Amino acid sequence: MSFSRLDLNLLHVFDAIYQARSVTVAASNLHLTQPGVSKQLNRLRELLDDPLFVRTNDGMAPTPRAEALAGPIRQALSDVRNAIERQLGFDPNTSDRTFRIYLSDLGQMVFLPKLLDLISREAPGVNIQTVQVPASRMRGVALESGDVDLAVGYFEEFEGSIHRQVLFEEHYVGIVRDNHPTIRDTITFEQFLKTPHLVYQPSGGGHGSQESVVDKAFWSAGVARRVAVRVAHTMGITSIISKTDLLVVVPHRLALACMALGDVTVLDLPIEIPRFPIAQYWNERFHGDPGNRWLRGMFARLYGRQSFLGDQSLLQAQAAST
Repeated sequence: MSFSRLDLNLLHVFDAIYQARSVTVAASNLHLTQPGVSKQLNRLRELLDDPLFVRTNDGMAPTPRAEALAGPIRQALSDVRNAIERQLGFDPNTSDRTFRIYLSDLGQMVFLPKLLDLISREAPGVNIQTVQVPASRMRGVALESGDVDLAVGYFEEFEGSIHRQVLFEEHYVGIVRDNHPTIRDTITFEQFLKTPHLVYQPSGGGHGSQESVVDKAFWSAGVARRVAVRVAHTMGITSIISKTDLLVVVPHRLALACMALGDVTVLDLPIEIPRFPIAQYWNERFHGDPGNRWLRGMFARLYGRQSFLGDQSLLQAQAAST
């Protein structure tokens, strides 16, 4: 194949399908019709003499050749976009850029409503895609490659040259159902020890340290902790708590969201659990990217404890060495 025959728009289509694993979703993200995207994929298949994506039960799976091309194509598209935006600037009023963000399901519940409302008013063409948080090593790789633009939440570690800006500090509280048989508006340490627990253990975040503090309180009291249920997602917590006599320890903002959804009572805990930082993280490669800076600014405006204009972020690698 002669490179001169390649329509560079096809690479944009390739990248969209690779990210979505679906022609339909890729078409929606590109604001194109599904037949149009299918036609462009077929052109690319002919040019590269490879099927590139094969339909499976889990979506459009990339072939080995597609896997080999995906990284370089994403890198090239990112470099071109960054070069243009550095020259022309990022205009939120006209941009149709899709930003990918590492957010837990708790993060989606807390951050997305206000963020999307603000974006709809100030950047109506911008799209947001949340990405499931993977193991720690892969987080840094995705931020470095540009596969993910930003990570927001509570993360105990990131690998690579990562900037971190703390947005606010969060604390833990307890939740029980309204009209709980033994607990009203406050909870004693004895009640805390005797009440069966629901444990919220999301994957990818840093809530393990909170659980270790709770377990230590039981160990110090010489009481075996009764964990009736363990859940990995926020969905269903309100329903479970409101219909049982269980107690769950969760971040305060999740508790407020649960209160809005059901008949539950939020309690100050009788044990001291350290507060933890909610921050946004991005790779050094995209520190000066106008679009990335704009997105970080949106989070800082909505949730930051200080103005983002001073750019108070520090490279984690530098901070660790001082």
